[in-house]
Amino acid sequence: MGANIMCVTSSGGLPLFSRTKGNIEPLPFSVIGSLNGVHMFGKSHGLVIESTETKNMTVVWKEFESSITLIAVAYLNGQKILNNVLDAVFGSLVLFVGIDELKNIKNVERTKREMRACYPVIDKILECLDFGERNTGGVNNNILGLTEAILCTENESMLTCLESYVESVCSLFGCVTIENCIAVATDGWWELSHLERKLLSFLMSSNSNCTAFDSPVFLPCKSPNVPFRLVSVCLINSVWVSVLCGPTPDISSIEQICYQCWAPVLSTLRTALLTYPRNIPLSVQMHNSIFGLLLINIKFGKYVLSNNLNIYKKDSKSSGEVLKTFYYEAVTDLINKETNESSIETYWCSEYHKLHAIRNGDNIICVMYNYMIPTHTMRLISKETMTSIISLEGLEWHQ
Repeated sequence: MGANIMCVTSSGGLPLFSRTKGNIEPLPFSVIGSLNGVHMFGKSHGLVIESTETKNMTVVWKEFESSITLIAVAYLNGQKILNNVLDAVFGSLVLFVGIDELKNIKNVERTKREMRACYPVIDKILECLDFGERNTGGVNNNILGLTEAILCTENESMLTCLESYVESVCSLFGCVTIENCIAVATDGWWELSHLERKLLSFLMSSNSNCTAFDSPVFLPCKSPNVPFRLVSVCLINSVWVSVLCGPTPDISSIEQICYQCWAPVLSTLRTALLTYPRNIPLSVQMHNSIFGLLLINIKFGKYVLSNNLNIYKKDSKSSGEVLKTFYYEAVTDLINKETNESSIETYWCSEYHKLHAIRNGDNIICVMYNYMIPTHTMRLISKETMTSIISLEGLEWHQ
């Protein structure tokens, strides 16, 4: 199973790019042309064609800025999630190209060349889709619209150092990532839109094969016309510090400042790295029936995934994949509901496991349990587990 994303000009239907993810072949140009022709035909008659569905496949069309049209064709994913994917893909185009260039495409070939820089980020967006099975490209538990975080007991000391560092490079926006998960970030970083933070995290992870990089970026919501610079420096293996800044200082000066600021806490960073892949401190005791958990903060749009806490071989999918499916199919409804300060919850039962999610205020916890646990017991354990995590001091969960 998989998905195709196509981008064409709205005026003439000229192809700009096509990306494919999963166990499917790229769509031939004739099919892309036919799909765009259907949309253009409806538009010429005053009709807006948004989507169509077959038994296993969904097709979604979406036009942006009366300039480009994005088309998504995917298996086992509905209109809602594909609309979000297309919004994120357009956001990635703005991130690299800028809104002005997308509104006024004067040279199609030049625009196509500029869009190539977006491909790694677009591919990561497609990995957020859930096809109900393991993808051939490897397991990916990324969730669209939410930023992945990691909770370490060292967060408080890292945040102090980060705030000093961003001030030294004349910035308000900075974060430290451990294995592409945000450990700490400044208030300015959390004030960026959910989409901007997600796209920046994808950009940072796609450049992780170097020791430092400096990339101009247009922020789709905050600054779609004037670029910032995203400057990321590797502190130790798998630990990076990133800032959004202006034209100065240059990257060599930033690297020098970086090592001056972070050299005294390298041992702290190495200790924090040990939290991965559990992603929550070892001081948080887990019930032995828990296989994995997903903790979400709705206000800040972030999540912590802790999977395979107790290895269970009977299920063909990892706990992270199961929790991702559970989130898309059931838990998103909890996010959209008004809680009135009271808890709301949902659960699934299957042959190999049980899943339970409960929302309390801005926090949601999704827990994957052993199939033998009594259903009524899941509520108590889920509540206790959530409380034990978010009540720990110094984790910056409510930042």
